[in-house]
Amino acid sequence: MQSLRPVRRVDELGSLGVMDTAPIVARLWDYGWLCHDTVQLAPAPSDSQLVQQYVASPSFHTSFLPSDKDETGIHGPFEAGRISVDDYIPLHEADLESYLASVELSETPGDDVAERAKLLPHLRSAFAEERRCYVLRRDERDKELFHEWGFVLWLFREFLFAGRQRDRLERFVIGYD
Repeated sequence: MQSLRPVRRVDELGSLGVMDTAPIVARLWDYGWLCHDTVQLAPAPSDSQLVQQYVASPSFHTSFLPSDKDETGIHGPFEAGRISVDDYIPLHEADLESYLASVELSETPGDDVAERAKLLPHLRSAFAEERRCYVLRRDERDKELFHEWGFVLWLFREFLFAGRQRDRLERFVIGYD
C-alpha cells in the first residue's frame, strides 16, 4: 500500500508550521504506527463528561498525520461532526487482546500477531492506576463517515484512558497510512 503524502514522518518534522502530531511510540507493519499523547482537560465529574469535553476540544480536530491543512472539522479519517461521545465505548483490560485481534493488515496472520504484540506493552501499561479505557467504536470500515481524504488511513483505532483525577485523557491511536 502506497502512502499518498510525503514520506516525512512526525519525528522528522519537529516544530515546523504543521499540525502537532502525537509522538509515535511504536512502528507497525511498513507504514503503520502507534502514537500517544495526553490531552489536558478541565476536571469532570464523570468519564462521560470528560470524553464530551474531548470531543468538543481543539485536540479532537486532527488527522493524526503531519499536515499543513486546516484540520478543523476532522478527526482521524472522519468528519468530526459525525463522531459523538456515544461513539466511545468502554474496553476492559481483559478484553484488550480480543479487541486487537480485529486489527489485521497482513496477508500472513502470523505477521499481524507479531505487530499486535508491539502494541500490548503500551496499551496494557495505560490501564495502570485504575485507568479506564474507552475506544472509538468507529474505525476504518466506517467509510461513510470519512472526510474527503480520510481514505488515506487504511487503519484507524483510538483508545482514550481516563484516570482518577478526570482532568486529562491519555490518547493512543493505531494508524496505517
